[in-house]
Amino acid sequence: AELPDEERNCVQPYDLPDNISYRALADKYAELKPYLVTTSSQHSTIDFKNPDAVRVLNQALLSVYFGLRIHLPSNSLCPTISNRLNYVKWLSANIVSEFIPGPLNGLDIGTGASCIYPLLGARYLPQCSFVGTDINEDSVATALANVAQNELQGRIKVFLNTDRQTTLPLDAPGFPQPNVDADGSSFAFCMCNPPFYESSDERERLRRMKLGAPSLNTVAKDDELYTEGGEEAFLSRLVDESATMARRIKWYTTMVGKKSTLALLKARLRGVGAKQAREGVLIQGRTTRWVLAWSFLGQSRLCLDASLTLDDARAWLCDSMQELNIDAVSYEPESAGCASGGL
Repeated sequence: AELPDEERNCVQPYDLPDNISYRALADKYAELKPYLVTTSSQHSTIDFKNPDAVRVLNQALLSVYFGLRIHLPSNSLCPTISNRLNYVKWLSANIVSEFIPGPLNGLDIGTGASCIYPLLGARYLPQCSFVGTDINEDSVATALANVAQNELQGRIKVFLNTDRQTTLPLDAPGFPQPNVDADGSSFAFCMCNPPFYESSDERERLRRMKLGAPSLNTVAKDDELYTEGGEEAFLSRLVDESATMARRIKWYTTMVGKKSTLALLKARLRGVGAKQAREGVLIQGRTTRWVLAWSFLGQSRLCLDASLTLDDARAWLCDSMQELNIDAVSYEPESAGCASGGL
């Protein structure tokens, strides 16, 4: 359900524990019990190569720890909750925390049938509302149903993007545009978990390069895993489109699956005139992902965390610009505080 306005800026107690007892989880979510298996050391777990077991596990985690009811179709990508939550936490610590208290809007590119990022975001970031986009009509229909059964229609909108060449459909007919801020922005941030592969052959080749057998048997629609040119082409297009949208989104962010793509994108940001960039590393088991964030607003146009001094801000900004080989952005000290207004 929607949170009252006075609660939307409070930290909400939604998180995953450091260690999960599958037996205790099954006691709270009975549908998980048939999938429990006992190890040689008499501990309970599940068979992570069984797609049905993983799907029910994720439903149990979302229900018990986030109060979310969700339908995950058997032919759609079943998101790993801990991985997705790590991205949301990174956004919370590195982007959302810088804005003045008040409602914010986020855009999720490729939200999928699960609508996982907006749903997790609605719990973990109670000040945020979301628009999720997807190019698959079936995924959009399921995402809308997942939003409705959690009574979050007031905070989450889902939009069918019919133009597969556009990653940021803000100008598409019928797009649920939020209110425009005084500086021309509609969204505080966007987020993206892109298709990482160009083809099943590339996916198999990269899988063989990893040590050991895969721990998950991933089932998904083709457009959730593959895209022409792979993640490099998809995210290069996102960077180029962001330059056109510029300040309409304060911070552009994306997950990146390959370090070679990360290096290419950081170089591309210099060419499109990004003024700020940030990078994070998310490690979950044997999987490493990177988060890249960039903005076309100078530091003076964004709200700094109150714990940062002006010297801290200058030092961080100079380091970031040096890393990207971008000329440092000049700004006057008196303009480095929080911008008036906000999303």
